[in-house]
Amino acid sequence: MGVGEWAAFTAAFISGANIVVTAVLTRSRDRTSWSREALSDTLVALLEASWRSSDAARERHGLGTHPGDAQIAARLEDTMEAAFAELRTSLTRLRLFASEPVGAAGVDLLIRHRELRDAPMTDQPARLEAVGAARRKLIQAARRDLKTD
Repeated sequence: MGVGEWAAFTAAFISGANIVVTAVLTRSRDRTSWSREALSDTLVALLEASWRSSDAARERHGLGTHPGDAQIAARLEDTMEAAFAELRTSLTRLRLFASEPVGAAGVDLLIRHRELRDAPMTDQPARLEAVGAARRKLIQAARRDLKTD
């Protein structure tokens, strides 16, 4: 094999190695990007459900223990239940994509919503505050996962 043949072989080898390295790096970057996007979408869905539940609970509390319009009270309670179900679904997805601290913060948020849902009317303002604190804790943990902090 002459010098020209060795040069051609070396160039072909380097070119092939470049293609392999580029493919591996691109696949890794795409996987990271997809995972981050999925985590972000899941967090948004979970937080939207959380806010919907809190807003309905706050409005329901404002109606008092004997609301003038039972249909409005029932609609708000239904909204809280539907939002709680969405929270559970989103939490399942979140635990697939997020780190353990984010998953634990999500579980804590779900527990605070359950306590809010099951609390007597007199305890609801304190439970709403606990939900807000749990939501802030989740956001802080998620920012670390998403590297926005």
